[in-house]
Amino acid sequence: MTRRSQSVLALERHAIERPVSVALAAPGRPPLTYKELGDTLRTTRRALTDAGLRTGEIGALVLPNGPELITAFLAISGIGAGAPLNPALTEDEYRFYLTRLGARLLITREVSSPAATAARALGMQVLRIHSTADHTAGVFTLDRAEKADWEIPVRTSDTALLLFTSATTGSPKLVPLTWGNLHAMAARETHVLQLTESDRFLSLMPLFHLHGLAAVLAQLYCGGTVISTPGFNPASFLNWLDEFRPTWFSSSPPLNRAILTLARAHPEVFRRNPLRLIRSTGAAPEPEALAWLEKAAGVPVLAGYGLSETGGVTRESPDARKPGSAGRSSGLEVAIMDPLDHILAAGLEGEIAVRGASVTSGYLDDPEANQAAFRDGWFHTGDIGRLDNEGFLFITGRLREIINRGGEKIVPQEVDDVLAAHPALADAAAFAVAHGTLGEDLAAAVVLRSGAAASELELRRFAANRLARFKVPRRIVFMDAIPRTATGKAQRGLLAEQFRNRAPSHTVDTAVRTARTVAPTGAT
Repeated sequence: MTRRSQSVLALERHAIERPVSVALAAPGRPPLTYKELGDTLRTTRRALTDAGLRTGEIGALVLPNGPELITAFLAISGIGAGAPLNPALTEDEYRFYLTRLGARLLITREVSSPAATAARALGMQVLRIHSTADHTAGVFTLDRAEKADWEIPVRTSDTALLLFTSATTGSPKLVPLTWGNLHAMAARETHVLQLTESDRFLSLMPLFHLHGLAAVLAQLYCGGTVISTPGFNPASFLNWLDEFRPTWFSSSPPLNRAILTLARAHPEVFRRNPLRLIRSTGAAPEPEALAWLEKAAGVPVLAGYGLSETGGVTRESPDARKPGSAGRSSGLEVAIMDPLDHILAAGLEGEIAVRGASVTSGYLDDPEANQAAFRDGWFHTGDIGRLDNEGFLFITGRLREIINRGGEKIVPQEVDDVLAAHPALADAAAFAVAHGTLGEDLAAAVVLRSGAAASELELRRFAANRLARFKVPRRIVFMDAIPRTATGKAQRGLLAEQFRNRAPSHTVDTAVRTARTVAPTGAT
């Protein structure tokens, strides 16, 4: 049985050199030491082998955020590849994803869940994970559900992690990452954020996305403590700061805004704790929001840019920052290219391309996507940006999201940033709508701050003072929440669909209380 995850993350060395140091902690649970983590992984791998998982095979994971998801992934990836999936999917969605994966087995909490039902229908082995509040964080037992009625064809792979892209444009793609890729990510993040064995990381982001999982692996790599929570909860967040005294956490634009509200209301909690930085990733930086959060929390808020296919690409560091940028390369080669794949000079805008040790070798089962994205050793991200003469990256949008308004090109992110700067707004996202003569026109959805008021006309005038006339949204609709992916990316296609299906509006400049013409949708 291979022990790739333990050797790459130095878990075996940590277990010997610091056996009683805490590796995993969780609210309401006894902490897990590095020695106990090593023991748990060995025990779990034996159970997985007994259940039929073989070297190189894939184990799917449908579990809520928490320490069991971390240890289950580490255990599976020491034998084959772990594939964590969003626990909020439907049975039909699980059938799609599990079929694409070709997994041997599924680990889940409920054998009657949509994931388990889909897995059984596909002939997969279902294992039920069992843990209680008395269990040490990350420790569990596995109960085998009824054995599958037939053997299914399974995929074998030399990867450690399989993830589906968030698919804000197009269908989701399957990204394979090896332990070599993950090691490069962890080493870079450790170096840029200056992480040590003394750091304590508060895990808030979903672990079925690379953003959340890679941060966990980086903290384990350098021997510190991961505090694994069920996910961000405004009612619990301040208590977690006091109880666990984390030195850093990772966030996204929607979380940044929620944490900003808490930091402004309770600055004393941040002042009395050893927090030293906040890492923000998941969407283009929002300069004003990050500056407000930094001032309220009293610690650096470091923007960064990364993808499922690459891990972190750029990152601000405490001593290398520029407002509005996503930082400088953290170790990968980054270039800006024109449509003919020529590298552009500093200051010119084009597609962001990346290459280096953490970049996936290509999508699985998708030759067309590989041909489009992987050329001459470079991964073409589909994101638009520019590099300044000091190597700082500024992200301006997505190629597929560019709106062509009668020949005039609009990058929605630019409009987002302008609208979000209005003091009455908590969130904003621009999107394309069909137009009879122009082809496409621009609309925007906005979310008000609690207790604030604004009208559509006021917001359009605000934008007109800061944007060219053709970039001003022709319609602005009010929502309770912008639909976003788990990593904070606006779902512009869904906004456009909701806009098409909305009830007709008979007034333009209505009070905010009566102008919510699009129903909110939760993020996926």
